[in-house]
Amino acid sequence: MRFFLLSLVLLTLTSCAVFQPKNFATEALQEELLTLDRNPISFQEILNNNKGKKKFIQVFATYCPVSQDSFDDVLVFQEKNPKIEYIFLSVDHSYFDWKRGLENIPVKGQHYYIPKKGKGALGEFLKLKTIPRFLIVDEAGKIKVFKSSKVSEKLENHVQ
Repeated sequence: MRFFLLSLVLLTLTSCAVFQPKNFATEALQEELLTLDRNPISFQEILNNNKGKKKFIQVFATYCPVSQDSFDDVLVFQEKNPKIEYIFLSVDHSYFDWKRGLENIPVKGQHYYIPKKGKGALGEFLKLKTIPRFLIVDEAGKIKVFKSSKVSEKLENHVQ
């Protein structure tokens, strides 16, 4: 009986474990995104361009009302944390929809478009089911916050 209870407790604890990687998968890093000028750039290049800096990454879509609502919180976060690099990754329907939608996006930072949306290696690695999605990556490139659906104290605690 004790063995059964112990097994049940262990099973419960391990089944509730959350996937929290510390590093990006190689395939995710190799995924090709597009710059504002429609030039290809790998996710690895984006991270390399910001090496040695803390990074706030938001995955969003310009057409998504929840993403649009989140930008007010992001603006407050940017005001409190001006030394962080802000990277915005869009999963809009098309490059043209994304470019048009950016005209109404108030946040400042680096903007990229993910052509494969949630179906590519990056989306699969992130287990991208909903947007917006927020990540914090430290100066060494380690993922500190892997999954947050809103700007919160959880993010704030990892940038101080």
